[in-house]
Amino acid sequence: MKYDIEAVKRKMLIKYPFFGSVTANVDYKETVEIDTMATDGETIYYNRKYVETLDQSEQIFVFAHEVCHIAFNHIMKSDGKVPKIWNMATDAVINQWLKKDKLTMPQSGVNIEDAINYDAEELYEKLLEEQAKNQQTKKNTEDHQSQEQQTEEKEEQDVGHDTHRMWPEAVKKRKQEEKTENSGEQKQNDEEENVVRQKQKELEKLGESESFSKNRELKKRNLEELKREIIESSLQAGTKTNGETRSLENIGASKPLIDWRYILRETINYEVDWSYKNATIEDGVVTPYLEEQQVPKTEILLDTSESVSTALLKNFVRECKNIVQYSKVEVGCFDTRFYGFHEIRTEEDIEKMDYQGRGGTDFNVAVEAFSRRVENKIIFTDGQAPMPEMTIDAIWIVYGGKKIKPRGGRVIHITDEQLKKLQFGEKSNELNENKNKLK
Repeated sequence: MKYDIEAVKRKMLIKYPFFGSVTANVDYKETVEIDTMATDGETIYYNRKYVETLDQSEQIFVFAHEVCHIAFNHIMKSDGKVPKIWNMATDAVINQWLKKDKLTMPQSGVNIEDAINYDAEELYEKLLEEQAKNQQTKKNTEDHQSQEQQTEEKEEQDVGHDTHRMWPEAVKKRKQEEKTENSGEQKQNDEEENVVRQKQKELEKLGESESFSKNRELKKRNLEELKREIIESSLQAGTKTNGETRSLENIGASKPLIDWRYILRETINYEVDWSYKNATIEDGVVTPYLEEQQVPKTEILLDTSESVSTALLKNFVRECKNIVQYSKVEVGCFDTRFYGFHEIRTEEDIEKMDYQGRGGTDFNVAVEAFSRRVENKIIFTDGQAPMPEMTIDAIWIVYGGKKIKPRGGRVIHITDEQLKKLQFGEKSNELNENKNKLK
């Protein structure tokens, strides 16, 4: 399956917000020098061919797995430990928590079911004890092992779906950095590195089990806050009209959530037609008349009431940008009042618009604003108001979990999962912008 590293990162930010600073601040690098996945604590390395053998859930699993190795500082904590046992312990604990979060583990992953009851350090000690017992049993039944067997066991360190062979060199590098810092010859760490290390210190104190539990709590809280942002003001929405103007900055663009080619009626591109219908004849030469072909018109109404946050309004506008290429477009805003249509020919036109509203929500006002014979009528909304009394053949694009049943038309719901992706995608973009400014 093809992969999209930015999409994978967005999904990880949604699913693991407690580790978000690590997810956003480490580098991701494609390489052919490893067969599967690896990390040195600063960069996550992946073989494209391997990632493309995985389905979407497995892709998120393997990248989240590497993020966890960094977040819990498993690399530095490997110093002085038996490599194969430590590798197995860390993989086993991470994998069970990722499985509990409904992600699919690749077939080659370490699968110790009771590992979820331990932190990595605890499981390491348990596995170490089990190994010692096994070795003692083996010693009682065999006099010695061949030198060749001992060498093979010593070199066999990798377990699971990823390689940990970068870890010894990473430990050596980090120790040298610490030595330099302590000697007073400190070079200033960049902001990204500080963010990751601060998170590592926090998670080391908590341990894997408590950290994953806190992540679940934070993820639930984020969803509740997102929903509350949508409905908070709608509880008090009435008939007021504020007429407040919002200017949107850094709107950006997004891939279409909807394939508008199949939604809009009679969608065709802007073209010109050399028509002979009104041709002229001069000196025996027929000159065709140049005219623009008829292109369908779309009127779009944006719900700009108090319950629609600026972030949500930006999501409305991004989707509007995807419509411009298929139709002549006019865009207007409404709350309990309609603020007029604006002709939109380019994406720049819609970015320069002022968005008036911030009052209650009245869908009767919205449906009455549409022109009578316009081919396509679209309403972007969070659905937080009673449905209009009038029957209207419109397309309702509803963001969030609100279910609506208008009289006539078609309803397309943008799910909570899609909404979260858009919300966190925007936050991720803002974070990347801030990172670039620091460089």
